[in-house]
Amino acid sequence: MHQLILRVLALTLFLSQSSVWAGGVPATCSTGYTCTAPSVTATSSAYRIDNRAYAGLSWDLDGSNGFIPDLILGARSLNVNSSDTVNGADFNVRLSYKGTVSVDSVRLSYVGGSRQFMGNAGLGYSFAHTSILGTAAAQAAYSRLGVDYLFSKETFKPYLEGNSLYAPKPVNSSPGSTTCSSGNSLVSASAVSASASQSANGQTCVLNTGGAG
Repeated sequence: MHQLILRVLALTLFLSQSSVWAGGVPATCSTGYTCTAPSVTATSSAYRIDNRAYAGLSWDLDGSNGFIPDLILGARSLNVNSSDTVNGADFNVRLSYKGTVSVDSVRLSYVGGSRQFMGNAGLGYSFAHTSILGTAAAQAAYSRLGVDYLFSKETFKPYLEGNSLYAPKPVNSSPGSTTCSSGNSLVSASAVSASASQSANGQTCVLNTGGAG
């Protein structure tokens, strides 16, 4: 009876020590490796330069040219950011073909806003009215609604324009970098069966504990 009690106590002590030992072992993935989650830096913004030539038609909304549209030929350069903001410049020439073909006016504008909606503000010159002009406009895909101010005549001239400028394509952010501490190797998490807590961005840091070749 005394030996039986001693055996039970010994077995209980062994099981409790095994449980403590198992709880203190680092989390492992495939046999012979220890896996830990890598460090990930924050994503960074990115941008793209969008250069585009375009054409269109412009109608003077005051009816001064009998609502015959002028031909627009232009070029636009935009810095498109991954946050969907844009900024750049627009230059265009407006050609009149009522009677004879002639240069009606030229404009150089700053462009800013978002990919879907932009504002224009700038200066130009009207050959038809022999006047420096200020110009401002709101622009969306394929359209622009604006107004010119003729300084010599102190007159506002609103216009509506249809053109070939569609919204710039989006730009994706640059992904953050994934790194491991010294002595660890960065590998695919699925290759070593790492758990979700041991991985980031589909990768994990592995340390060979000597059980794998």
